This record gives sequence, C-alpha cells and structure tokens, in this order.
Amino acid sequence: MLNSKFIKYGAVNLEDSTAIHLNGDFDSVLSLLQGQVTSDCTLINEQLGQISSLCNEKGFILCNFEVIFDQNKWLIIIENGLKDIFLNEITKFLPFYKVSAEPLSSKVIGFTRKKGQAMLPNEHLVLSSDIAYLSLSIDKNNKSQDNLDILSKENWAINRKIMGDHQIELEETGKYRPHELGQHNTRVSFTKGCFKGQEIIARMEYLGKLKKETRLIVHSNQKEVSEFIIIGKSYKIQETIFSSCFGKIDSFSNKINQASN
Repeated sequence: MLNSKFIKYGAVNLEDSTAIHLNGDFDSVLSLLQGQVTSDCTLINEQLGQISSLCNEKGFILCNFEVIFDQNKWLIIIENGLKDIFLNEITKFLPFYKVSAEPLSSKVIGFTRKKGQAMLPNEHLVLSSDIAYLSLSIDKNNKSQDNLDILSKENWAINRKIMGDHQIELEETGKYRPHELGQHNTRVSFTKGCFKGQEIIARMEYLGKLKKETRLIVHSNQKEVSEFIIIGKSYKIQETIFSSCFGKIDSFSNKINQASN
C-alpha cells in the first residue's frame, strides 16, 4: 500500500462525531438499515462494524458514517456536520419499523492499530488494510485511550485517506456517486438487495465505464493539485499535504506521489 509510511498508530477522541442510537428490536433495526444504507448490515457483529452511506434515489451520496452493534445497541457513528442529514432521511422510515433515533452524549474513540494487534472487548473494526486497521469504541468511562499513543484528528483523517476511504463534507452532499469516490469498493454491497439508489449504483458497477475517480495525492503545495477537485478536507503534517483528489482518470498518471486508492 503506497504512503503506508505516513500511517500513525494510537487513539483519538472523535469529538466532532456523534453516536446515534437506533432504538428498536434487533430485527426491526436491521430491516430498516438493510433497506436504506449501502452496506450489508447482516455481516455486523459485536466486534465487526462497517463503513456505510446513505444515498438518494439517483445514487448520489448524502452522508457517510459507520454502523456498529455495541452492547445490544445499533449505533450510527457520524460527523456532526452530517448528523442532521442522516436524521432527516432516516426519520421518514422509523415509524414503519417501530424504531426511534436518539443522539447520545457518549464519547467516540477512534483507534488505528497494526494488523494483528488485539482489540479491546468494546472495540469495533470498521476499516482494514494489509498493514493496519481502524476501529471505534463508545467510551463511557474515559478509559479507552489508556496505554495508547494519542493521535491527532489530522492523523486519524489522513489514515483513512491512505486506506482508501474518501469521505464527503456537508457541502458535497448529493454531488458524487460511490464509484466516483472509490466507495463502491468499501461502502457498498452489490449482493444484499435493494437500498435507496441501488439500481443506478449497480448499473454503474456492471455496465458503466468510469471516466473520473478519486485518489489520494501527497503533495507539498496546492498548485500541484490545482487541476483536481478536492473531496473533503486536505490535511497538512509539517510540509506534507494529503488531499483526496477527484478528476479524470488519465490526469493521475503523472502524479508520482499518488496513492493506489
């Protein structure tokens, strides 16, 4: 994996994220999620979560988030800027499943660990690569970070980009489909059945020819990426900048520091 040398390990308090409790019986919440989100939530267990998305009917991404099952609770972990979009969309369907949605005040902790390193009992793996994985924990006792190096929010965001997870910000909601951001590889199930936008997303998977995509480019100044649209935020560590860049596929061929995702 290119740019793996930049991955930092440890724990971070994700103070810009909120846990939303989808409150209802197990099967009702699962049925709700299966019909709305892009990932296959039947694969989730107490230690394995998922990165996922909500799309509109035309297959454009409305918001990105994680889904975990923590202590008998279905939880959505989402950045605060996108929380209202998720709640507005999912609330339309809650009465049909007798489910409610309640934002929690619990702290969300993110971990970056080396592949093979053991997780805590309350940790949920959400993204992995050949050398590292990302996991989440709901911290009620402020002990999840004990004995771990402390990551910055910038390090956490950069780790995600290096591992091929290019997330949207509020101003980008409804503008990109999963294939354009590489999310079809990580956030979409093509075997679970129908969800909102599924027909168009599946058509792109099996019949479409992608002309533009998103890749991580590691650079030293903004001029180097001026021909691209930056997805989400760019992050700078010392003199190195990490940007998720969207553009024509052949535009990446001359970028020697690009990541493979």
